[in-house]
Amino acid sequence: METVPCPISNSKEFTPYLQVPDRFDRSGNAEWHLVRSCASGLIMLNPRPESAEMARHYPSAEYDPYRNSRNSSSFKERAYLAARTLLLSYRAGIILQGWAKPMEECAVLEIGCSTGDLLNYFRRKGVPINNLAGVEPDADAAKYARECFGLNVFPSIAEVSAERKTFDRIVLWHTLEHIHSINETLQEVAAQLKPDGVLVIALPNPAGFDAEHFKENWVAWDAPRHLYHFWPGTLEKLLSSHRLCVFKRQPYFPDAVYNSFHSEALRSSRQWAVKIGKSVFSAFRILALLGRAGVDAVQGGARSSSVVYFARRAE
Repeated sequence: METVPCPISNSKEFTPYLQVPDRFDRSGNAEWHLVRSCASGLIMLNPRPESAEMARHYPSAEYDPYRNSRNSSSFKERAYLAARTLLLSYRAGIILQGWAKPMEECAVLEIGCSTGDLLNYFRRKGVPINNLAGVEPDADAAKYARECFGLNVFPSIAEVSAERKTFDRIVLWHTLEHIHSINETLQEVAAQLKPDGVLVIALPNPAGFDAEHFKENWVAWDAPRHLYHFWPGTLEKLLSSHRLCVFKRQPYFPDAVYNSFHSEALRSSRQWAVKIGKSVFSAFRILALLGRAGVDAVQGGARSSSVVYFARRAE
């Protein structure tokens, strides 16, 4: 375990924020401490497992981003994979906003590419495979991406840097919050982003309706895998130190659905809420929450479950 300063301010002054469970802990005894930086407002896990300890906190049989056709057999798992596949076009459209050149000229790096589904979607849409690169530290997920799709997947961004390539789009889709060496990674990202390139970062939103509603049972706290939680304004502070500036943000509504259902399931499992009446009440509660999230998305998404940030090099 390690205790670290705020990556934005380098301050070691924190106030307690929340104690949260590990959703994969069957005993229900594991609790992790979230604190908030007095200087920057960043919410972070502190103390936290060291980088070398993290692999055991990612149960490959249960961790959804690592699911693939080889390790998913139940109806629930297959349904998740089907939904993820259906959303690939939507996600790709978000990432390629503003791209007006032929797809053959596009170069994309995805940090935290998991099983490579998104990069493979870009390949099928005309991006040359040599213009695609992924970073994935999980060996099994990276192996799947290489064997099934023929993708170039590296265990670290430092190895991508050795290739001396630059990219039109660099994607961290629910990845930045997992990275121990966050400033070092963003330094590499800034160096590999083309002058007119766009950095796309999707993050859970701790200011969202669902985070407020579910409190410690909000599944997107995801301790100890999520190390940071960016309150509105904090990501901009972090990126500015790497000469990157946010020029746009938008809500990502599908995460409201995923987070609400899984948060309700986590709360129910911790409170032993197994009666039919409680289950029906939970369903109505989720629908009401999603309704609020839908209205918020139309109004700009400040209270959305997840936010997608678009950044470029600062002038």
